[in-house]
Amino acid sequence: MESFFDIALRRLSKLIVISTLFLIFVGALIKSHEVGLSVPDWPTSYGKQMFSYPISDMVGGIFYEHGHRLFATVVGFLTLLQSILLAFSNQPLWIKKMGFVALVLVVIQGLLGGMTVLFFLPPPISIIHGILAQTFFLSTIFIAYSLSLIRKNKKSNKYPLSVRRGAVVLTILVYIQLILGAFMRHTASGLAIPDFPLMGGMWIPTFSDAMINNINVDLFDKGLDMVSKWQVIIHFLHRLGAIIISAVLCFFIYKFGKHVNKNRWESKILILISIILIIQIILGAATVLSERMPFIASFHVVNGAALLGCCMIFILFTQSNKLKDLNF
Repeated sequence: MESFFDIALRRLSKLIVISTLFLIFVGALIKSHEVGLSVPDWPTSYGKQMFSYPISDMVGGIFYEHGHRLFATVVGFLTLLQSILLAFSNQPLWIKKMGFVALVLVVIQGLLGGMTVLFFLPPPISIIHGILAQTFFLSTIFIAYSLSLIRKNKKSNKYPLSVRRGAVVLTILVYIQLILGAFMRHTASGLAIPDFPLMGGMWIPTFSDAMINNINVDLFDKGLDMVSKWQVIIHFLHRLGAIIISAVLCFFIYKFGKHVNKNRWESKILILISIILIIQIILGAATVLSERMPFIASFHVVNGAALLGCCMIFILFTQSNKLKDLNF
């Protein structure tokens, strides 16, 4: 029978996963509203200690920026608490080490968040900040699954190597896609191709001067900032990534669906991945067609994180029998 300590630790790990996903959404709202410097100092907020800043003054962009700081601090505290509890638990050493890794990641993430403010939102730091957020999210999922009753009670299913590799490949592709998304958001490339499903009026872009000129004419007519060729290429690569991921997922289901469907949890996760991917494509199109409406763009970001998280869970399900043998 589980002790109260183990139950509390398991529930805390799940709370951190949910909180991190919400934190990613809040962070996306800051960029979507372009209010990253609404609070221009760090670690203070307009010279005040973070938690002493008046709620009545949290208006406009300050609401998003300061709110993000407050919630990030809460997530950081929960991660610290989890690391401490794991250290005094009877969990395997590899889970304790992952708790420490998650703590290091969230500390670095907080420092990067501060640096984006202190250095006036430099794209390289902002991009790394966004990528690390997704990486931290994966670490929280790994810990939560490792502590879950599902893993402890789940029968060991030995999947073929091709299935396990396919799950890893799919997850890596989604992770790369989110990196491209971070590049696109922080290089002002979100509307570098302002039409959909066409791209600069073409089905297959040529990236010629004529195509770039057509795009900039369209952007000028809409009152939007004009773009360069490299911004168009970044945007195109993100769209291409969505096509590649969709094709890989379809191939995976066609090739290995019969193996996965034999197991209830794996089958449900694969269905969920498919649904989230469809929603993600719709949100991507809506982001362009709505000219980056803040909440649509932000839901696109957090839905991408959810897709990555589900892919990570799928990896853990298909290779869960190996987790019991970890010793690092």
